[in-house]
Amino acid sequence: MVSAMLTPMLSMPSWDTVKTVRSPRSRSRGNQGSAATSDKVTIREIAKKAGVSTATVSRALNQPEMVRAETRDRILKVVEETHFVFDGIAASMISGRSRTIGLIIPTIMNSIYAASTQSIQRTAQALGYTVLLGASDFSPQQETSLAQRLLERRVDGLILTGGNHDPNLIDKIRTNRVPFLITWKLMRNPNWPSVSFDNYRAARAAVEFLISLGHRRLGLVCGRTDVNDRALDRRQAFEDCLRHHDLKSYPALIHERDFEMEEGASAMAAMLESPEPPTAVFCANDIQAIGALSLCRERGLAVPEDISIIGFDDLPATSYTRPKLTTVRVPADDMGRRAAEILIASIERHVPVRSVELQTELIVRESTAPPSPRAG
Repeated sequence: MVSAMLTPMLSMPSWDTVKTVRSPRSRSRGNQGSAATSDKVTIREIAKKAGVSTATVSRALNQPEMVRAETRDRILKVVEETHFVFDGIAASMISGRSRTIGLIIPTIMNSIYAASTQSIQRTAQALGYTVLLGASDFSPQQETSLAQRLLERRVDGLILTGGNHDPNLIDKIRTNRVPFLITWKLMRNPNWPSVSFDNYRAARAAVEFLISLGHRRLGLVCGRTDVNDRALDRRQAFEDCLRHHDLKSYPALIHERDFEMEEGASAMAAMLESPEPPTAVFCANDIQAIGALSLCRERGLAVPEDISIIGFDDLPATSYTRPKLTTVRVPADDMGRRAAEILIASIERHVPVRSVELQTELIVRESTAPPSPRAG
């Protein structure tokens, strides 16, 4: 069964109203410490306690940089003392904005998505927005369901992952006039704005590097291309590169697996048992590459003396493997930051969402070298 989640990420609220809003305030009753009643504190009461106008309170909460530090601190102290809670629903009814953006990623299990997600959240929070997160488990149908729920919550914008979506999803988003963009997949369609790098180009650079070292019998471990168009781009780059160099493609050396270390190890074990094992392996993500590296160590193979391994993503762990992993560095943090900035700019300025192509970098470390003469 497909799993899903829709969770608000931890973020400070945005303050977007001059209307009276109410908040619970506890007051003990009787001598027995019984359940507290709920008094309601209005913005007028906060203004009175702080000795300022309601407009100043609103500015202090919504645009603090416009209020003198001394005044702002006095207001915030009153807010804290009265346990004032912002009424976001009332604010959105007045302003027409919820000051939230929706983010749908395939999984929370892959740390590379965690990096871009954290960057989106951090940037959105700094700009006064809250992020609602959903995980689709690589299912376009589940993604559509999550997007529907986000739209029902009146998010101001949406960030999606990859280009493999239900055909009706984009139409639904556009019909509701919600700005959106795509990450992790560079889209050539101007109607599908994206902030990403070119998966095909980045993967091809990795394979070209292995060939430049002299490798002629190459293996591939990648994600499942039937549910992941980024994996498809990377596999296509691998196969096109072999054809370009008139190199033989070995079906036994191509494996599509889930994003788990165990899967990378299993794929490497199968390749090593082939009558013609590879001299180099391109793992289209670092998680699988670390698993493949571990399997080689268990089998007594020296990397890169016996076999070269190259990964993709440049996760922090790749600098601590033994040997350190050669990989493709992707701009996950920058992608998240730029995506949030561009989407929020579109929301606030009512301008079209623009696309941005980011660059990757091949990071050469210790896990790659020319093939051993005994490799055959």
